[in-house]
Order: sequence, then C-alpha cells, then structure tokens
Amino acid sequence: MAVLSFALPARAQIPPEWQAAAQVVIGEFERDSPKMAAYPWSSELRQGWSLARAWRQHNNGNTEIILAEYLTFTALCRAPGCAGSTIEGQPYVAVAQRVKALHAEQGGPYSLATNAHAWLAGLADPTGAAQKNAALWNKDLDVAAADFATGNLYALAWLLARTRPTPAEQAMTFSRFALLVQGRAWLGARCVDITKIATVLDAPPKVESCS
Repeated sequence: MAVLSFALPARAQIPPEWQAAAQVVIGEFERDSPKMAAYPWSSELRQGWSLARAWRQHNNGNTEIILAEYLTFTALCRAPGCAGSTIEGQPYVAVAQRVKALHAEQGGPYSLATNAHAWLAGLADPTGAAQKNAALWNKDLDVAAADFATGNLYALAWLLARTRPTPAEQAMTFSRFALLVQGRAWLGARCVDITKIATVLDAPPKVESCS
C-alpha cells in the first residue's frame, strides 16, 4: 500500500502520474453513470490538489500530501464540486472538526475502522459488496488506522457515507472512498485494485481486477 501513502515534498507540483491516476480511478467510479462519465474534466485536478493540501495543513501542520488524499479530494471536486474549499457544501475546516469529533466518539482510529466495517457489513447492499469489503478490510486495520492521514480519510468516508439516503448508496459511497485508502475494493460486482495505479511512469495508469 506504499503507493497510496507516498508523500510528496511540500512545494512539489502535481505529478503528472497522479493526475492521470485520478482520472482513471474516478472514471472507474463513473462507469455506471454515463452522463457523469461524459462530463469533461476542467479544474478538478488542480482544485483537488489545493483542497488536499489545505486539509493536510489544517490536520497535520504540513502540505506533504499522500496519493490517497489527492484522489479523495479530486473525487470530491469532480462531484459534487468543491468551490470555496468546501466538502459537499461545507467549509473543509468544519468537516475536519467533525472528523476529529468522530475519532473522539469512536475511541481512536482502530476502533473507528472496526466500527465502520461493522456498520458497512450490516447495510442492506443488494450487490453483496458491502459485506465482502468489510471482511476484506478487517483483515488488516493498520491500512486504515496506523497513519494519521489515512485515519482522517477513513473517518471522512464514513461521515460522507452516512449522509446518503439509502443503504445501497451508503455502501457504495463508503466503498469508493475507502478504496482510495485500502487500494482494493468490491464496487458492485467488480473487484478493483488500484495499488499500482501511479507506479508505472512510462505507461498509462490502469485499474486492475482482483478477486
């Protein structure tokens, strides 16, 4: 999972392989939404970079973001948008405070990950992906919880997922955002692997299959 946790120097520009990876991964999310998939890319890649660095600065006191942070905030800037440094319409600082409160409520990142997985497993997901993901991710809680940055992303994923109106939408939202931390996930009937998404510099990024 090193690729998703790899940090860049604070003054670095967006690596081209990260931008390409973001488009491919988010494109995987949009496979079942032809209207969104056809929507042209514009400023999301730059906005996601800026929002990820602002989030990191607020939470960690530095701007050395990891790939998982870039993918998460670029996805949020793609849809529903992040104008004014917002996360689903709320100032990112306010959302960061909710993340901090959730950690305190859950008793820390390991308890949070365990409880999030239990919640996910209990959702009525007609595809069965929620239960598969909960079982898969419970095998190694370190992936989500050992690092402060990934722990915050996991809490953010849970907060966002719980706002969705139906269990199926909750499961899909959590699974998509957790994938960006975990590297592997079931999205409906597809098992996708993004652990090598930005490691090959001389070839286009590719989402791989898993089982």
